[in-house]
Amino acid sequence: MAKLEQALQLDPPNELHFKGPFNEVTTSHLKLTNPTERQIAFKVKTTAPKTYCVRPNGGIIQPKQSITVAVMLQPFSENDDRSKDKFMVQSMYVPEGDVNHDTMWHDTPPEGLMNSKLKCIFDSLTDAATAAAPLIVAADVVDKTKPEVKSVVVPEIKTTKEAESEAKRMREEYRKLKVELQDLRQENSSLKEEGLRQRVAQDTRTRGTSAKPYDTDSHHSTSSSGNKLGLSNYLFIISFFIFLLGIYIGKYVL
Repeated sequence: MAKLEQALQLDPPNELHFKGPFNEVTTSHLKLTNPTERQIAFKVKTTAPKTYCVRPNGGIIQPKQSITVAVMLQPFSENDDRSKDKFMVQSMYVPEGDVNHDTMWHDTPPEGLMNSKLKCIFDSLTDAATAAAPLIVAADVVDKTKPEVKSVVVPEIKTTKEAESEAKRMREEYRKLKVELQDLRQENSSLKEEGLRQRVAQDTRTRGTSAKPYDTDSHHSTSSSGNKLGLSNYLFIISFFIFLLGIYIGKYVL
């Protein structure tokens, strides 16, 4: 007597796919649908029961109903050969009337059982990337029909020229400041000599004159000292600025 054709509809019908990486639990789902008007009992069996956890691994599906079975693959090394792992969905029509569900599988002859086998397919990340490659190539072909958008690439030599120009400008400014500082120093030296001559002349006049002319000269001398003090401060600021600029040029430019 020929075996019965599987009454349940399996989705997927022939293969269970497990997607890596496989260093953690990976789950694949199997949907079982009963398209008939009778109750159908089922069992899910595997050739490697220690490697897989199936929930639920058996039960009864009511007419026109479906159930989803979760098949959980336990972690394993990719060096292990799991290509021979298989699953089998075994089913049978539930007898009418009072039935002992614990013994009905034993009471049903092999001719009354319906079997469907599924192979296990392991999709690693490398396989997924290889499978997606033709899609990427096809996308590139389609993109070639669109107007090409050209990007502007700034040559690296342009940046180098700008840096050299900036360095040249700063060196020139540094040179000008040094010249200005030298001129100010000469002017300061001249003012010191002038102030010294005025003090000598003032001392000479003071010996033979009253205090009144002395007060006038003292006021002039005080004014000259104030001018020299302001010039000295200006010289200090310029010198400090040139010092900082020299450090910057030596560290970042030269």
